[in-house]
Amino acid sequence: MKIENKILGAAMLLGTLLPLAGAQAQDVKLKCMSWNVKALELRANTNVTRDITRFAEAIREEDPDIVCFNEFETASGTMGSKEKLTEFAEALGMFPFFIWSYDKDNGYYGNGILSKYPIVNSKSELLGMFTGADQRSVGWADILVPTDVAPDGVKVRIVCTHLDAFGGDETCYEQAKEVIAYAVAPATEAGIPSLLMGDMNCGPGTDAIKEYQAYGTKLCNDDGTFGGSKLDYFIGFPQNEWSCSDFRVLDSQEYYELSDHYAIIGTAVLNN
Repeated sequence: MKIENKILGAAMLLGTLLPLAGAQAQDVKLKCMSWNVKALELRANTNVTRDITRFAEAIREEDPDIVCFNEFETASGTMGSKEKLTEFAEALGMFPFFIWSYDKDNGYYGNGILSKYPIVNSKSELLGMFTGADQRSVGWADILVPTDVAPDGVKVRIVCTHLDAFGGDETCYEQAKEVIAYAVAPATEAGIPSLLMGDMNCGPGTDAIKEYQAYGTKLCNDDGTFGGSKLDYFIGFPQNEWSCSDFRVLDSQEYYELSDHYAIIGTAVLNN
């Protein structure tokens, strides 16, 4: 009788936990923004002080949970030796992680991640150059997203990269494979859902984007982000576990003036 009671109790507990697990996944929603900010120069190359005010105001108006930056320069002479990602983090009340690609002008050049939620793990890797001309990198930050049933947070990996602009589709394809190998595949194997954002420097039909879609789901549309060209992407992993119904390209006059790329934004919802 005691064994039967224990089995019944375990079954009742499992029946309680399974709906909670489903509710936990459904409650994970992240409003994500990705933006190639052109080293804060403005489209007209007139922001000689690299003031962040207009950029921060534009981001604050959208109120994203996550921001990924490409073409981000920090602590260099051009930036007045100021740590620009920290400036953004302080202005927006977010947690920062800088992704180093190479040293520049006594500072650093690469990508950046800002998160409203705590970063519990972070790492970056340099990508192979192949036929490209510029050193690129990928970085990721594991964050804890609180939900009603998991107040301590559900772990989600935010991945940010900027693929080479000069090596053609071949280089972008090889670098995309590295992004998956370094950042996405290990997270998937560990049961951690991932969101990838960044300037991929290639179109929707290229091998690089097909490679991402072999493992994940494209959460963005194909509207142009660099003039009429689609270069900036939002992709969720594993495949079919994320959705996004409110994706937009931020193509207002303000964003046109701030960079040669429009920012992209959308709310990712974990479906499983």
